[in-house]
Amino acid sequence: MSDPVHTFFSQWEIYRLCIEHNTLFHREVGAILRREMLERNGPFTFLDLACGDSDLTVAALRDTKVAAYTGVDFSAPALALAGNKVAELGCTRTLHEADFTEFLSGNDETFGVIYLGLSLHHLEREAKRETMQHLRRTTAPGGTFYMFEPILHGGEGREGYVKRWAGAMDGPYDPFPEAARNALRDHVTESERPESIEEYLASAREAGFTHGEILFTDPGNFYALFKFHA
Repeated sequence: MSDPVHTFFSQWEIYRLCIEHNTLFHREVGAILRREMLERNGPFTFLDLACGDSDLTVAALRDTKVAAYTGVDFSAPALALAGNKVAELGCTRTLHEADFTEFLSGNDETFGVIYLGLSLHHLEREAKRETMQHLRRTTAPGGTFYMFEPILHGGEGREGYVKRWAGAMDGPYDPFPEAARNALRDHVTESERPESIEEYLASAREAGFTHGEILFTDPGNFYALFKFHA
């Protein structure tokens, strides 16, 4: 097995533990997305950014009026898993092996619905704002962009968030093997750059989204699901 594939499945095993134990609140987010998609009256196109295996979004899109699905992820193994799942929808489908930021900057299509989960926060603030501009351009008039991201408390910085998150690991992450807990702690410490709700809403307004709202925050206020209107 090649190194990139081995790395993917090592990380994927940890991610699936997060799904299984719902430590990232995928159940709540998935249920809200499904309700939102079922409420759409006419056919719509769906762009799934950093889609992974597409498990969450395919579950949300089953038996809806989705006419075309586009998935984007930099991982070929993830896209291979996604391809099998998206086929269940029976709609036109396209998969792109690319980083979501590169896809957005070079894309000239628009989509009725866009979803991006747990990915934007890896960027620095200016890159987040630039990406938000591309997201607005890619959202069709009257369309909707959904975003699920970690959030800072008021006045909290990155170091404060990391300390707060690490302090809340006991309990939810107890069933995880020690190596998985350590890997997650390292990831949050080294890679996560969350923003406040106010910053996310402000950057969306500056990008041209007409309205932003919060559909969900977890009990510990670590994550929020946003809905932005084009």
